Amino acid sequence: MRKLSLLSLLLLGGAWSGCDIFCLDKMQINPTFIGFSSSDIDTFVIRAYRPDGNFQQLLDTCLVVSNDLGTGNGIYTTMHDTTMAFINDGRPHSAIIYGCDWEIYIPAMKRTVFISHIDGSIQKGRGACLGPIHSFVQDGQTIQDPFSFQTSQFWTSGYRAYIHL
Repeated sequence: MRKLSLLSLLLLGGAWSGCDIFCLDKMQINPTFIGFSSSDIDTFVIRAYRPDGNFQQLLDTCLVVSNDLGTGNGIYTTMHDTTMAFINDGRPHSAIIYGCDWEIYIPAMKRTVFISHIDGSIQKGRGACLGPIHSFVQDGQTIQDPFSFQTSQFWTSGYRAYIHL
């Protein structure tokens, strides 16, 4: 229940955020780490920037810490060599969604991943607001028609930005 409450706060908090577009049901992009050890990614940083500003206009910074001990804001799901992180922080700029450009910094690796030009749309229908992502740019490479995972758990659903070691 606590996870669901924090997710609700996160989604509602976006209404007063600095991002241009907000939709209660729009999908987020979850950082998905491939080949990293758990100690490499137990802590990382998400930074939100004004879109199309060449990562110069910082809006917010969010420290993401693994929730393995019950004290962090990152829900990590690991299968084989792949770990997906769902950021459950409750702050407006902790979910990677369209309307902002994003930076993921992995301190243990001294590595930065850039996500920008997130192309999403809002479609109204039956009281819901759908926000599919059509493409995004990750480290200069366009990811066209990314697949949206839909699972029975909200923390494993959504789009994924694959970050290889």
